[in-house]
Amino acid sequence: MSFIKKIWRPIFAIIFLIVLIKKGPFKVEQLQFILTQKNILFMGVILFLAQFILFSYRWKMFVDLESELSLKKAFRLTLIGQFFSFFIPGGVGGDVVKALELSKDHVTSKADALSTVIGDRVLGLFSMIFISTLFLSIEYIVSPNPHLTHLIFISLTLFALATTGLLFAPFFLKRLNSLFGQTENKLMLKLNKLINSFNMTFLVFRNKKFLIKNIFVCFIVQLISILFMYSIVKALKVEPPPFFVFFSLCCFGFLASAIPLTPAGIGVGQAAFYFLFSTYKPEVGDAAVTAVSGLQLFQLFFALFGGLFFSIKNTPTKKAL
Repeated sequence: MSFIKKIWRPIFAIIFLIVLIKKGPFKVEQLQFILTQKNILFMGVILFLAQFILFSYRWKMFVDLESELSLKKAFRLTLIGQFFSFFIPGGVGGDVVKALELSKDHVTSKADALSTVIGDRVLGLFSMIFISTLFLSIEYIVSPNPHLTHLIFISLTLFALATTGLLFAPFFLKRLNSLFGQTENKLMLKLNKLINSFNMTFLVFRNKKFLIKNIFVCFIVQLISILFMYSIVKALKVEPPPFFVFFSLCCFGFLASAIPLTPAGIGVGQAAFYFLFSTYKPEVGDAAVTAVSGLQLFQLFFALFGGLFFSIKNTPTKKAL
């Protein structure tokens, strides 16, 4: 049973990819074509290097609230986390490994380190929802389109739920804790752990300066991914939706990919992007699958450096005789 728990995520990813290849939206020849385009390869290396630096800086913002972390170390730990997001077969994600490595190397506890990666991940997802809602609204005002109505409704609903949760969850959790805090049981222990791990997230959400800065960095991070994907769709001679719509649909796709069903969202990401973009045009759905696959390949390329950093860091050194 424990063995199944360790391998179900990669198996799920493989099944997803097999279904997509069999059903048609995963076009192997399109991906092969993209990987022969020198301009796309060069652009991918430059853009994703910049993106991982920004990922590192965004997380560093949270860590610095506890104790200062250098951007170089944040970058190394971010790549290590990315490596384990791809290659850990069980349910422990790369973010958890990144937090554990931070607690080993830095003056911080495991709980505080975990709080930084939770805050980074949660506010990253919130920023995607906020930006997609903003862009869809702008596109609808500039060019009213009934097709966008349900997307705006979904986006506004997600934004309202996320904002409400981040604003009022601390109050409800504390109320529950005050009502049942004297009860020594597993539920209350888990509740207290939950409150503690999200404390930083709730605090920084109320810090307007920090929140605006975080949203801006998240916007640049997403813009890099989406510009890369947009370039791939154009290179495949497929006409994409208007850029604001394309951007917002990609944000929805990234939100779906963040669900921890498969390593690094492989398979789930392809299915989500096909579902979202094929409603616009079937050929756009096919191209979007190729684009997100190309994105994942570049993320894997940089993740391998994370594996190298981890192996070097954990290689035992011989004691001097």
